Amino acid sequence: MIDNAAIYMQNGKGIASERICSINDNVLQSHFHTYFELFYLEKGQRNIVIGNRSYCMEPHDFIVFPPYTMHHSYSAENVKFERLVLYFQPDLISSELQKKFESNLVPHHMSTDIHKELFHQLFCQLLVEQDGSNPFAKEAMHSILQLLIIAAARAKSDTHRAISEPKMASIISFVHQNYFKELSLDVLCANFFISKSYLCREFKRFTHCSFIEYLNKIRILHAQRLFVESNKNITQIAMEVGFSSLTHFERVFIKNNNQSPKKFCSGIRKIRDAKKRYV
Repeated sequence: MIDNAAIYMQNGKGIASERICSINDNVLQSHFHTYFELFYLEKGQRNIVIGNRSYCMEPHDFIVFPPYTMHHSYSAENVKFERLVLYFQPDLISSELQKKFESNLVPHHMSTDIHKELFHQLFCQLLVEQDGSNPFAKEAMHSILQLLIIAAARAKSDTHRAISEPKMASIISFVHQNYFKELSLDVLCANFFISKSYLCREFKRFTHCSFIEYLNKIRILHAQRLFVESNKNITQIAMEVGFSSLTHFERVFIKNNNQSPKKFCSGIRKIRDAKKRYV
């Protein structure tokens, strides 16, 4: 399925939203964005996987994914669902709100029918502003975003419990903690006393991608963070996140980002440094 909102963001938009209606849309691999995502389920049922945790979402549930958060979603076979997604750049909300969602990465639920309706109406109004030609549409979208995010921050977050997958949760946690080391299926099998065939099958079922694909995504995620948070050169960062050669790092980076690490690093650091000058 084409993610038009993501295409808008890639083309320089600060906010982009989209309504998606589908069935058996379960082929998405774990992925991440460099911006925030507000995922709101309108109808049906949807499972959300965040790193090593999985949650079952019902209508009117939502979750806010901070930048660089590995996640994907899926539904049971032949279960129709409708969802709204809203992408927005981090600098459009306050640092306090950013910290709120970074420290509370679980699905949320509005406490009353009135709050549910208001939240949904705001989302729909944002879509109208995005798709229409009203004067000051950009300003309207920014204002609606603030109202949505404040409502999201006030919503209940203790209504969902992670679905228990103790073995795979432990394995994925291990990968996240040791991504920069020489990891392999053999290493995981030895550490968790399981067969390679079982590991391959369950890893793919839980993350919707192979072990090496997931490991590379984690490494690229941390490389992108280091591009922003440090001034290290590309070779240093490639080695630091676990790649044994710059050539391999460049190939994997291009596969995951559709651009070279040099181009990405140059662009993101230019934005970073420009922001520092205005602070």
